[in-house]
Amino acid sequence: MLGKRESRLMFACAASAIAGAGLFALVQVGGAIAAQQGPPSFVFSGPVPAQFIISAEDGARIHDHLSIAAEVAERLSHICQANAKSHGGSATVIILDPYGRIVHEHRMDGQSYINQLAAEKKARTALLTREPSHVLTNRAFDDVSTLIRMDQFGLNVQEGGLPIIVNDQLIGAIGVGGGAGGRAYGEEVCARDALQEVFGQQPPLLPPPAGGATNGGGFPGRATPAPAPGRNG
Repeated sequence: MLGKRESRLMFACAASAIAGAGLFALVQVGGAIAAQQGPPSFVFSGPVPAQFIISAEDGARIHDHLSIAAEVAERLSHICQANAKSHGGSATVIILDPYGRIVHEHRMDGQSYINQLAAEKKARTALLTREPSHVLTNRAFDDVSTLIRMDQFGLNVQEGGLPIIVNDQLIGAIGVGGGAGGRAYGEEVCARDALQEVFGQQPPLLPPPAGGATNGGGFPGRATPAPAPGRNG
């Protein structure tokens, strides 16, 4: 027969086991709710394929194993050039590495200093923000204060700059200036199509800002209001 001390000890152990089981069940329920309500967890899809980035041998010399390969950058520019030409336009295309240095620059005939500078600033903006420069285009539309602030930060609010992201790793950025076909095609579309041909499916492009209409260039114009309905009689 157990004494009082042993009985109390057994009772305490049983109570602790019951409480532990209840806590475990509560944690399981809480985890299930969090899984339903929280953001999806990151799924690692593997390293960047070797054909897209600087070779191991070249990277070892400068301690860089993430930059877009020069041959890939050149291919992007040639694709954009061909697409711009097929739409009756021309363009300047600049590809940067993850550190902001120019890997490849291609200026088609008839492109000016402004076109070159715009392309580089668009690419740099996409690189620094990790987003299309179009995000700032929409924010700055009809907003002079945002235009001034972005300029102070060294960012460009023209569309046409896209980050180059492969398997969730930034390997560079592309910027297109000079029209690239104007309203019929456009700089951002030219950049997106080049990325899509080389790397596969890309995120959808953003629509123009409210009240704006894309003109194919770097900044949207004001949308033409619909004509007022006429009166009968």
